[in-house]
Amino acid sequence: MGRKLDQTDQQILTLLAENARQSVKELARRIGLSRSAAQERLARLERDGVLAGYTIRRNDPAEGRVAAYFIIKTRQAVCDDLAPHLRRIPEVVVFDSVAGETDGLVEVVADSMTRLQEVRSQIAALDDVESIETSVILKRHFNRR
Repeated sequence: MGRKLDQTDQQILTLLAENARQSVKELARRIGLSRSAAQERLARLERDGVLAGYTIRRNDPAEGRVAAYFIIKTRQAVCDDLAPHLRRIPEVVVFDSVAGETDGLVEVVADSMTRLQEVRSQIAALDDVESIETSVILKRHFNRR
């Protein structure tokens, strides 16, 4: 990344997190910049890799489906080798390496509890996985991503 993000950059990211479909004109108005200045900042944020893309976010990603977190302990405490395997499982929507007693946090959204269990078994069978704990999401109160 080029330079440090300033307060205006942070405002842009916050507004885009709320609604990535708003026009550059609307974004500029809300942060007090000209349209061209806002466009230049957006271009720089994209070029620097801060904005990796624009996407949709369902209001409730698990609507009609089952969502869970898998808390994973690996044999080597390094999750890099695990990432390519998890990327191939379409139900895995997020995989983060974390510090602490566990090594990885995986968010999974499946069509059924049966499929969730199949994904859990598939992940548990990977060589690097020592243990896996499951926490089913009962209700998502909000999602700022």
